[in-house]
Amino acid sequence: MTAKPSYEELQERLGNLEKQTCDYGQIKEELLKLSHAVEQSPSAIMITDTSGLIEYVNPRFTEMTGYASQEALGMNAANLGEQPREERQRMWDVIRSGSVWQGEFLNKRKNGAPYWERASISAIRDEENVITHYVKVSEDISAFKEAQKALQESERRRYEDQKRMAVFKFANDMALKLMDELRNPLVAIGGFARRIAERDQPQNKLSEYARIMFEQSQKLDSALNRALAHLKAASEEL
Repeated sequence: MTAKPSYEELQERLGNLEKQTCDYGQIKEELLKLSHAVEQSPSAIMITDTSGLIEYVNPRFTEMTGYASQEALGMNAANLGEQPREERQRMWDVIRSGSVWQGEFLNKRKNGAPYWERASISAIRDEENVITHYVKVSEDISAFKEAQKALQESERRRYEDQKRMAVFKFANDMALKLMDELRNPLVAIGGFARRIAERDQPQNKLSEYARIMFEQSQKLDSALNRALAHLKAASEEL
């Protein structure tokens, strides 16, 4: 016949039950807090099983993708994005090893519109340290990507404008330099041409004038060729 527990034993058992009840109440309260935080999170949260099938999404996920919770449950998370095969494999290798993967996805909303997402994916383990699920926390960075693209385009245009202005300045400087180089030969040719036009010039003088005019014309031709070569090189840089 089993002996009845003593009063002290009954008190100890009652104390243990009360403690377990208090622990359960605390755990429940903590779970409620955590659930509320997840539901109200400004980041999209998705939980999948180890094969990538969706088991939970929060309201922000629905806002970001257009998929209601009931539609998303059971979907393969890979069907939401357009990640290259090699990159997807690297991601799986990281999270299956228990490490945290961080990166960007180009995904599609339910209506087919593309959007950029920055995500962090990590493993959930059970009491025996076995991976049972994966959780992804992500945010829509499409606006950031558009702003980044616009900034890059603005920088490219500014660089092109700077190059164009540099070429224009170079062309202007070359024109001024060319004018200086042409001035003396033109004055010399004009002066000797006037002398040739005068009467009673000895033959030897005429020959000398012609030689000088020819030399000055060669200088003109050389200066023009140099200027044209520089301007051509500068225009090819545009």
